[in-house]
Amino acid sequence: MRWLALVLVIFLISVFYMTLISPTKVMESKKVKADRFIKSHVNELIEPEIAFNDQNNFELEKVEESTDEKIMRIHVLSDEFQSLRGTKLLNKMANFWGECKSTHTCDEQLIKLEKQLPYSLFKLLSDFESLREEWLLTSLSISMDLPFNEKVYQVRQQYESVWGAYTDLLFEEEFKYYRFRAESMMLQQVSPSEYIEQLNQLFEQQAASKLDIFVQSKSAKFDYALGNIPNTYSEEERELLVKELSLLYLTEQERTDFYKRDLQIKNQRQEVETYQKQLFELKKSLESMRNNEYRTLSDDEWQRIYQDRIGEFRKVFFDYH
Repeated sequence: MRWLALVLVIFLISVFYMTLISPTKVMESKKVKADRFIKSHVNELIEPEIAFNDQNNFELEKVEESTDEKIMRIHVLSDEFQSLRGTKLLNKMANFWGECKSTHTCDEQLIKLEKQLPYSLFKLLSDFESLREEWLLTSLSISMDLPFNEKVYQVRQQYESVWGAYTDLLFEEEFKYYRFRAESMMLQQVSPSEYIEQLNQLFEQQAASKLDIFVQSKSAKFDYALGNIPNTYSEEERELLVKELSLLYLTEQERTDFYKRDLQIKNQRQEVETYQKQLFELKKSLESMRNNEYRTLSDDEWQRIYQDRIGEFRKVFFDYH
């Protein structure tokens, strides 16, 4: 009996203890689960915000980089506009307007360039489109019958009527070449014996005035000298002068190539002259035949005979030659 009473007491004590302890553990377990849920929910809310902030920072950096690039481009444009002349400047301004129109940034870039360019250069850039359009509309053809200097004068007048003081800046190379050609004309007045001496003096003058850009190599000087030999020289005087010039300006291989090419040109010229002469004689003969033995033929019949004779002549001539 004592043993049974002891077991009953122990059972009652255990039940009483579990009743006190179990709610605490259950609460603690629920609390842990709740904490985990809250943390997860908070993370779900925070992570997109962090990602959004990171994206904003990245976009901000991109904007700042883009701004830096724009500033650098304006500096580069300003330096180029101030350093370029002639055709390069003309093309640069045309490209500027083409590109800024495509990106709709002309006004924005002009505002920034105005602070960096000299006033006269900025005025040229801002008016460039309208000036170029006016220039294309007002350009007039110039008579080929005029003397060279008169042609140059008229060209300058046309340019200055639109571009004014900017003419020399934008068309520097063109007017340099006109000066170069004008100085070349003095060779037309010299005798064959003085030609080479006058030619060398001209090359020295051109070098001093920086016009030698058109004849920098020896082969270029030879071509230039050849092209300016006066037509008044006899064939013998011309051939002697060409020989002296080739020895002066060409290498041995260049001389060989030149004379080979020159012989081909002479043969072709002779062939053309022979063809034209023989064709002229044939046509003259056919006209005589039309007025005599073929006078009774109709125009259509005569045209067939005429074209057959001409065609036969051409075939025989070119097959033979």
